[in-house]
Amino acid sequence: MPALPEYRTRVLLENHGVPLVPAVFHDVIPDVLPEPVVFLKAQIPGATSRAGRGLVRRASTPNEISNGLKELLAEENCQGVLAAEAVDIKKEYYAACLLYFGDEENLPGGVLLFSPEGGTGIEERTGSLLKIHFSLLNPPSALAIASELPDIPRVNELADFLRRMINTFIGYKLTVLETNPIAVLSDGSHVAVDCRAEFEKHGVSRKNAHLFKVSANALDDSTPLEIMVDAINTADPAGTGFFRASRQKAPEGTVAVATNLCGGGGKMLWEMTTGGRDDIFSLNESDTSGGLSGFKSYRILRVIMSQPEAQVLILTGSGMAFQNQFHLASAVWKALRESATPLPCLLRFGGTDQEKAMELMNTVAENLPVKVKTFSPEIFPNAMVEHLSEIATDQRIKQEFTPEAGELAFEVETPPARFVYHPEKNPDGNEPLCIKECPTGFLQWSNGRITPNPEAKCIGCLVCETVSLIQGNGELTIELDLPGEVL
Repeated sequence: MPALPEYRTRVLLENHGVPLVPAVFHDVIPDVLPEPVVFLKAQIPGATSRAGRGLVRRASTPNEISNGLKELLAEENCQGVLAAEAVDIKKEYYAACLLYFGDEENLPGGVLLFSPEGGTGIEERTGSLLKIHFSLLNPPSALAIASELPDIPRVNELADFLRRMINTFIGYKLTVLETNPIAVLSDGSHVAVDCRAEFEKHGVSRKNAHLFKVSANALDDSTPLEIMVDAINTADPAGTGFFRASRQKAPEGTVAVATNLCGGGGKMLWEMTTGGRDDIFSLNESDTSGGLSGFKSYRILRVIMSQPEAQVLILTGSGMAFQNQFHLASAVWKALRESATPLPCLLRFGGTDQEKAMELMNTVAENLPVKVKTFSPEIFPNAMVEHLSEIATDQRIKQEFTPEAGELAFEVETPPARFVYHPEKNPDGNEPLCIKECPTGFLQWSNGRITPNPEAKCIGCLVCETVSLIQGNGELTIELDLPGEVL
């Protein structure tokens, strides 16, 4: 999902009546400079934590404005600079809209996240986040939003601000819309000081294409790894599989982190964790959620781990995933076994079968070529990253993986895979344990062979291979092809 720079996100918000701090966009140094005092903000798609990287500067004199514009416009991939007026801020709030895939209590739709404290350091205040679920077809009124908000001054005006923000999110079919901070000015009014949005290219209507700059030229900037993920999604469309590489290089002295974030909640928690830090650099954005198969999780994990600069892998969700965590852990284990350059990992499992997932990773950890630390969902990413220094590596492990020869039992088209039987590991010819452990009854034992049950479906969970390797003799393995050259 591409990211919109702030100056384009502002247009979307303005079109729905969301008040913003006055600002002017410059893609060249203007003949007439803005009046001091202004904040100069480089407009780089996908760039986060801009202040910590010197991409936001306060300019109090014409000379500072001129020099700042010149330096920021020279930044790699900078589309321009937003010169925003300085305002008298009395209070800051945080708000974000995310897609929500539903749970036992809430239907799929959107979720509004709100904190009565915004600005930098929001990652340290995760406990203050209020969640308001809403329908994409029938968004809440300002009155309904106000009834959910805490007791704060001028709550009805704030609720109307948030209503307009939700309408922007729905109206443009965004996947993420964040305003941080929402400033309360000296007169009590509310304005968005900073904002960002993400969208799905296929969700942009023809009439709005100019707002998102969706064109053939815009699509040509995909990196080889992004193209590989597109190919994976084409072959196995079920569930969300998103990967976008950063267009920036990791600054010297930072830990370069490859991320596998499971769902919007996982993405939000990670961004809050890294938002106030300048010692962590995210090499990519990601989202693997919506009930994708273990096969697809494996393939995307292999892509994520192929980033040559990566020093460590972070995998985390919101902690309440529908996606089976044991299936996810099986994909992680397989990716670490088979990758040419596996990464040390910090893994946080939360959701269905989370205990089984943690047990699996703890069981196999000693035999992995890299260090792995596993966390329960009660541990938030801001605590996980305290282990980065002890686990991250400057020297990537290199290993060779060659699949053991066996008999092709059968192939599955969706999700795509080859099931390979190894009869020499089952000399007695008894039914392997993995047959009984198949959760859908897809695997059958017939005349001394593993065959598919035409009345059942493979869900790509990897349980059969995991059971075969852990509890059996490795009678069954699964071969999953990868597009392109993935390490």
